Amino acid sequence: MNQLSKTSFLVALIGLTFSWVFFPPVLMSGYFSSLSIYTFANEAILAFCVVLFLLAVILRRRLERFIKRHPSFMLCIIFTSLIGYALLVVQLATGLNEAITLISTFLLSLGYVSLMVCWMLLLGLVGSKQITLLLFGSALGYAALTLGNFLPLEGRMLLCGSSTSISGICWLLSWKKVKTFQTVKPFSYDLAVLRHGPYLMLGILSVLLIGARIVTGLYFSLENDLSLSEMLIRCISIAAVMVFCIFEAKREVSLEQEYRSAWIPAAVLFLLGAMIIIGMTGSAERAGLGITHGAINCFEVLGYLIMFQFIKNDRVSPIMVVSLGMIVFKVLPIFLQRIVFPRMTAALGLTSVDFVPVVILMSMAVVVCALAFGNHRATTDELHTLSHPGINNDGEQGEIAPESEANKAAEKATTPPDSPDEKPALSFEEACLRLAEEGSLSTRETEIMLLIARGNSQKYISEVLYLALGTVQWYAKTIYRKLDVHSKQELINRVHDQMIHSELSQRHLRG
Repeated sequence: MNQLSKTSFLVALIGLTFSWVFFPPVLMSGYFSSLSIYTFANEAILAFCVVLFLLAVILRRRLERFIKRHPSFMLCIIFTSLIGYALLVVQLATGLNEAITLISTFLLSLGYVSLMVCWMLLLGLVGSKQITLLLFGSALGYAALTLGNFLPLEGRMLLCGSSTSISGICWLLSWKKVKTFQTVKPFSYDLAVLRHGPYLMLGILSVLLIGARIVTGLYFSLENDLSLSEMLIRCISIAAVMVFCIFEAKREVSLEQEYRSAWIPAAVLFLLGAMIIIGMTGSAERAGLGITHGAINCFEVLGYLIMFQFIKNDRVSPIMVVSLGMIVFKVLPIFLQRIVFPRMTAALGLTSVDFVPVVILMSMAVVVCALAFGNHRATTDELHTLSHPGINNDGEQGEIAPESEANKAAEKATTPPDSPDEKPALSFEEACLRLAEEGSLSTRETEIMLLIARGNSQKYISEVLYLALGTVQWYAKTIYRKLDVHSKQELINRVHDQMIHSELSQRHLRG
């Protein structure tokens, strides 16, 4: 498995931490003295980011090849953000101009999108465990960097202006190690592969992110700086969840447990913040906003984690998946938060009292999504129950007859050998894995093949794995083609033939 060394991992962690600093509003507000020009700059940056991310999706194959061949040139493109910030500084002395602001925001967006595309490709080549730790650790570091809002104006501008370039340098240093990794299989660049993504979980997160941004956007005012208490509470909230997630990841827990480690505390934080917003006013209300902001960042990290797991499982182009994810999870919610709902609030003359129904509605959505995620946990646990041959998802005997020769062979295969020197026969799972290896199945295909070989229906598999039925059917056809079988029963027979052959070989050796 491709793993970064400790030094390279630390450099990558620092780089990812600084990549989070681009969007926070207060860090950029020092460049603008006029509210209207600041709003215009925000709109321009968000629009440019959408266009550039979509362009990255269109050019995904060529872009990946270019990054691999010319990493130093990519760093130069990332440095264009420095030119953008320099133009903003010049405007502070010479006066604000919309044309110059448009050019500067384009350069800022170009540098940021180039940076994120480079990080996407790097993480796509790293092992899953290190991806998890990098995402959780960088979010923890970002929580500390948010305290930069309380630096003097010059300090905030320096932090904001240099963050993209610092992250780019860290990327290049890490890339020199990562580029030597040999991937087992190339990435798929076909857009049709995206229809097999984990859209239920990502959909839940996108609804929560957009809804949470709506809640904070309704209270958001560009004329007032964020209070110290709100930023501290936001920092503490993010740090608490991320430390817990890192601790869980270090325990070598399952991927589903890693999801829950981020999901459950973040959902609790959101509900707590929502209750404070509804029930209190003044400084307490600002504290509720800080907690809600912290939950937003935790949901965002979980979204990236799920996307990268999809990338690792199905070998999908990380540039394609995460670029689209950035639009949905980052740009669109921020656009609603900073542009749409502040304007709506001002136009309609709404007060915080008018926002209570929206907050209650989003709180109910969190509860519903928590129940859905809890159901995912239960069905995932059933995967472990399925490790016993002949037991289906209802706890009853499956399609494999309990007295068949295949099951007898399976029972004998799981018994310990008579001698320490004897090699045990293949278990059911081992036979499936050997068959998957022979057919060059991907991780996801192997997972689905194992469930099919247990005798489960495609409908049940779609429910267990939170995939559309059509997606499971597509995977089943691919699995059958790779293994040269034509039905579920033929697949079951192939697995049991492996077990019987292994058992007979062991009997021959013992005889």
